[in-house]
Amino acid sequence: MNLNNLEDRKEDAKSLGFSEKTIAQIEENMRLGVPQFKAYDSMPATGKGQIDYTLNFKKSAQSDYYYWNSFQAVHNKVDPLEPGQKYMVITKGEDGKNMVKKLDNVNEAIDLFKKQNGNAELSIGKDPAHKNMVANMENGKVNFVAKTFQAAYYANPTPQTFYIEEGRGFNKEQAGNMVQKRAVFRDDLLNSNGIIYQAWLMLNTDKPRDRNGNYELKTYHVPNYGFDLKESLDKYNIKGLEDPEKAEKVYASIKNGNRVLVTAERKDGETLSVFVEAAVRWGKINFTLENGKPEKREEFLKPEIQKNVSQSGQTVRQTVENNQNEGVALGR
Repeated sequence: MNLNNLEDRKEDAKSLGFSEKTIAQIEENMRLGVPQFKAYDSMPATGKGQIDYTLNFKKSAQSDYYYWNSFQAVHNKVDPLEPGQKYMVITKGEDGKNMVKKLDNVNEAIDLFKKQNGNAELSIGKDPAHKNMVANMENGKVNFVAKTFQAAYYANPTPQTFYIEEGRGFNKEQAGNMVQKRAVFRDDLLNSNGIIYQAWLMLNTDKPRDRNGNYELKTYHVPNYGFDLKESLDKYNIKGLEDPEKAEKVYASIKNGNRVLVTAERKDGETLSVFVEAAVRWGKINFTLENGKPEKREEFLKPEIQKNVSQSGQTVRQTVENNQNEGVALGR
């Protein structure tokens, strides 16, 4: 095998944030010379479920060189597997013995289970002797789906494909946050003229998927769109942002599409932990309590900003009242 090619693919996966476990899968398949294979990864979702990743590798027909041009990310409403566990599709062979197919990806496991025509079982566990059945089929008809697994089984989520070019593209964290409908920031984008530009990007879920099954991207160019993360955060009474090092960590995490836990002070003086995230489309910062309940961003405005907002509101109301009074005086 081509060891330089192996190191390149491993380095690509590492630079895009994929786990050592995933990188080990890549190395194992490349050393075995598998013509075409998939590697898998996951990360916890915000709230319930997890993000599952499928990385696609293909060997050249003319050499032992492997290509990696894309990966898929999908938000599944299922609890993460415990260490050592697998999804298992269990069927009966012609000799009456159990045939077990182990899988890492819940969507592939469900798809394989649904393709069975006879008796089959979908379970989770380390092996058939230590399993928990989550779906069952008799004579090709599903007769049981565990309540805790129904959200995943019936959701049938569609993955989003993210493309890679020479090891560059959206990283694992960014892709995972984008399929959760959040925006991410990139400063290494190229336009049609080969000029680098910066932009916030998110999936346009307001429109149908394209013929390849993907959502198009919404692009909010910087600085043209007018959203500045630092300026937006500076409007709020968030503790720790006066420390440049801490502030940069918060900025970097939000730019990757994360909800970041910070300590913020309400206008009534109460201090509490809240998640903040970039609502780029509206040019705002969203605040969410740890229990998932949204909070009014106005509650956390700095006093001087709150004063300006109040004065602006009064000015607008006074202008409206004056216009109304003028209209009455003129008999409009």
